[in-house]
Amino acid sequence: MPNFKNKTYRLSEFIEIVKNKQERSEQYNPLYNYAIYAVEAEVTGDLEIYVGDPVEVTDSDEEIYLEYALTHDMWYFCSDENIQDVVDLALSQRADISIKQLVEALGYYLEHDDFMDF
Repeated sequence: MPNFKNKTYRLSEFIEIVKNKQERSEQYNPLYNYAIYAVEAEVTGDLEIYVGDPVEVTDSDEEIYLEYALTHDMWYFCSDENIQDVVDLALSQRADISIKQLVEALGYYLEHDDFMDF
């Protein structure tokens, strides 16, 4: 089991992990799939998030959330693919991009379903 999952972070801390690709394996490995959960909707660097397994969807389209997310009144924030795509694209546009700008880029993506240009 990857050691970055099933933990809480500040969003800025986790974006640093994504920026450094520490939450990915070189070859596809489903153990590295994750989702991010949060209580608050406002995207800030100080936002407390929980990184855990993705929401399970049954054959009858019932969504089964993680027990941790349910007991802490957290909702689905974004997928591993969302945050990785936002961070990777921003880094390809500007290698010296700050964590604050990456947080803003993620917030922009989640609000507009589009990537911010740098």
